[in-house]
Amino acid sequence: MINALGKTLQIDIAYSVNSFLYVLRKLPILKDLMTEDIYKSKTLKKVVGIIGILFSMARAIFLKFMYFFVILFICYRMFPDNVVRSFFHIYFVLTLLGMFINNKLLNTSKKKYFSLLVFQMDATSFFRANLFWNLFTSTIMNTICIFLFVNIFLVSPSIIYTPILILYTLMVRLTGEALNILYLRKYNYIWYSNSALYFPILILHLAACFLPLIDVLIPFRIMLIATVIFSITGTLSFMYLMKIKDYKLIYKRLSQMTNVMDSKNEKDYLKQAMVDVTEKDKVIDKKIIEKKEGYDFFNTIFFERHKEILLRSAKKYSWVLGIIYIVVAYLMWKYTKYNESATNFLQLHLSCFVMIMFFINRGAIITQAMFFNCDHAMLRFNFYREPKIILELFKKRLQTVVKVNLLPALVIGIGNSILYSLSNTPISITTHITTFLFIICLSIFFSVHYLVIYYLLQPFNKEMEVKKASYSFVTLGTYLISYFLVDFVLSAEILSVLGILFVIIYIPLALTLVYKIAPRTFKLN
Repeated sequence: MINALGKTLQIDIAYSVNSFLYVLRKLPILKDLMTEDIYKSKTLKKVVGIIGILFSMARAIFLKFMYFFVILFICYRMFPDNVVRSFFHIYFVLTLLGMFINNKLLNTSKKKYFSLLVFQMDATSFFRANLFWNLFTSTIMNTICIFLFVNIFLVSPSIIYTPILILYTLMVRLTGEALNILYLRKYNYIWYSNSALYFPILILHLAACFLPLIDVLIPFRIMLIATVIFSITGTLSFMYLMKIKDYKLIYKRLSQMTNVMDSKNEKDYLKQAMVDVTEKDKVIDKKIIEKKEGYDFFNTIFFERHKEILLRSAKKYSWVLGIIYIVVAYLMWKYTKYNESATNFLQLHLSCFVMIMFFINRGAIITQAMFFNCDHAMLRFNFYREPKIILELFKKRLQTVVKVNLLPALVIGIGNSILYSLSNTPISITTHITTFLFIICLSIFFSVHYLVIYYLLQPFNKEMEVKKASYSFVTLGTYLISYFLVDFVLSAEILSVLGILFVIIYIPLALTLVYKIAPRTFKLN
């Protein structure tokens, strides 16, 4: 097993080094200075390999440290009166989420492809070695970070928290790996490629992280009981993983599913799958399009074919949000302390919904579908980039995108109004109306915003890879502004009015920018 791990690391390092040298040779400054002889230089490869190993280690440590730091930062900023308990609560929930979304054993990669299918390594030894190595490295880093954050930054009253959290994390990880393989055997695909399960689980866990906002926290005794339960399931999972002998057949099937040699990893496959149109979606009711003309006809055909893609996640978000509002409404009706907490949150922290609307908005998926199934072909024609045509099509698309994003927005707006009605504190009708309009305007804003940056920056190449740093910077900037607004304390009425006015100003400005600039920027990369 150790020998298998050593060979795997050698293959991984060799591939990384040669890939790095290949990229260097493609740079305009170096392509004339570096010849193919650099691949023969053992000294250069050793230096690059050592640098690569050190960089990978530093990156892994940094990401793990930032994971704990972000949790701690959220606790200090959002739950300053209960930092210790909220830290354990969030870590507990996110670790449980990792059981579903952080499965390493069945992830496809070029390293695994070369090791198992090209160099014909023993698959059982390979997977066991990788399992032990991943568990060993993650446990070491978790131990360091948990000890550092729990016993130093949090000044926890007992050192017993550290081994319990470490054991809980390890056993949850083992349980998740085994469940992932069991799911694959039963349904012939990895569970997180099933969006019907993936998104509800993801949203519910993320929502559970913020339960301390309404003074709901997981008691430490529950964490202790969960650790005991997962210790049993983790041990059984480990025994199950050690008995599996057909890893190679499993991986061959996964490799065919994700086409690892044609995409960087399985995420690329899933990204493309999100915008693929099935044959049944291509059949359109003639009554819908018989009175349509010009680009209205063109746009209607596109969105009718992509109706399932666009509405699928919006409907799921709406259902999840509806369930959350029902639970909160019940707590407000039943318990006075939850009533006060929810009312104060809606009155003083309505800005948090900027971040919520950022995450549930479907603009990113819609623009991917536009490019992959329409624009990447149409942009080859000059008439498609004329200002009037761009603006006309932009308006038609915007109408449809707004309708899609309004579905979860209406659930939030109506849900907030119901919570206001249940409040023990009198809420004016003005607050009801302005906060409802604020949520609707946020939905419209993000719908416009994603379409605008798509038309002005058009980031995709034909493989649907983002090739423009400016697009990444704008989306990152949008996220950061949304994040910093979480702590923006302002009365609900004033914030709502300011938000509504901002959207009213932004929309005509955005349309003007698209009309003036998009003919030059909306093109193939």
